[in-house]
Amino acid sequence: MKKIVITAGGTSEKIDQVRKITNSSTGKLGMAIANHLLATQEDIMIYYVCSKTSYRPLDKRVQVLEIEGTTDLKKTVEDLLLNQSIDVFIHSMAVSDYMTDYVTTLERIKESVKKYPSLDEAFSHIEVLGGNKISSYEDNLVIVLKPTPKIISLIKTLSPSTYLVGFKLLDGVSKEKLIQVAKNLRDKNNCDLVVANDLKLIRSGKHSAYLIDREDKIEEALGKDEIAQKLVRKII
Repeated sequence: MKKIVITAGGTSEKIDQVRKITNSSTGKLGMAIANHLLATQEDIMIYYVCSKTSYRPLDKRVQVLEIEGTTDLKKTVEDLLLNQSIDVFIHSMAVSDYMTDYVTTLERIKESVKKYPSLDEAFSHIEVLGGNKISSYEDNLVIVLKPTPKIISLIKTLSPSTYLVGFKLLDGVSKEKLIQVAKNLRDKNNCDLVVANDLKLIRSGKHSAYLIDREDKIEEALGKDEIAQKLVRKII
């Protein structure tokens, strides 16, 4: 039985217990890929890692694993790769680049800068806002972010034999730049295949993507269904 992981949708990073930073990814492409796999392959098991609001396939051969933030995603990916023999990993999820470090206000920053002689010392002593919910009466909120762990870089490190499909999304760039940035992602993370998308084209309703393999062979696909079909053909 071939075991496949598909990540889909987007992550959400907490500001407090009520508010979140998230993105608009729906998981439709991940679901299209999963459905095409299910329609063309019989002896497969799909671990479908997705956000709670993501589109997801309905089939007994699919195990849905819901996550919220990047920390949840990292733990889920590590558990799968360390405890299962994963043949293919299709990482289509829109993962947040940043997560909340702490929340404060502009006034608190100013007070700390006045009190301490150096900026490093001042920023290390800023009063932060805590609790389950930040008061809606606070003015001039400042949300300080820190980078999230790069999930795609873990996959081949933990499971070198897994066939890895990465995704790159840019907005309003030339075809040449999109392909070059996708190749950089492929080489940096040891991907076997990369799917390059332009958000401007997706918004316009003309979703065009480029599938780029290790030998620099480039295949264009139009629309989510054709992307899914050509992707499955390449990996199976």
